[in-house]
Amino acid sequence: MKEVAVSVHAKDNFDPKILKNLKDYDYIHVDVMDGKFVDSCNINLDIFQILKEFYSIPIVAHLMVIDSFKYIKKIVNYINYFVFHIENPENKNRIIEKIKKNNRKVGIALNPDTDITEVIPFIEKIDLVLIMAVHPGWSGQRFIHQSVRKVNELAKYKEKYNFKIDIDGGINPENAIKLPNTDILTSASSILKADHPNKVIQLLKYS
Repeated sequence: MKEVAVSVHAKDNFDPKILKNLKDYDYIHVDVMDGKFVDSCNINLDIFQILKEFYSIPIVAHLMVIDSFKYIKKIVNYINYFVFHIENPENKNRIIEKIKKNNRKVGIALNPDTDITEVIPFIEKIDLVLIMAVHPGWSGQRFIHQSVRKVNELAKYKEKYNFKIDIDGGINPENAIKLPNTDILTSASSILKADHPNKVIQLLKYS
């Protein structure tokens, strides 16, 4: 059975009640975008304290930002996983060290055009690899099918290293069945815009 993360943006008009009636999901995945690393800008950091007050579900902070250290420092008290991008120009080992010093789990995300070989030098130090199945920045994009191959290639390293494979972007029950090697399916639109979101969560978990 797979785990499911419900994805939301750290935007000013975020309403935590949109998650109120959802059941049996495993993580709240929050996209933090500074308008520099990606074109979109959603950096209402108050969302993390609000989510922590409303829900006891682990929170994943997906940092699509240039200055990772600034954001880690500001929200570390509310986060279970920090995920930063391999494409980030900052020193990757320093980011990993900063997160681990705060006793938080660490993940690295890869954009669709980035090969998995980029993350291999860090794989023994991290807890999660997030494969982006869309170009980051906007919800509702279509799933990029080459992501299936990337997941399968990455899964070969799980024999030696202990990490989870997460995938984010355009995820729905139809393409989830093509992803048996994933541990976590992260979805926004297919859950939050569904007529029966809890049914979608179950279909994802048992895909």
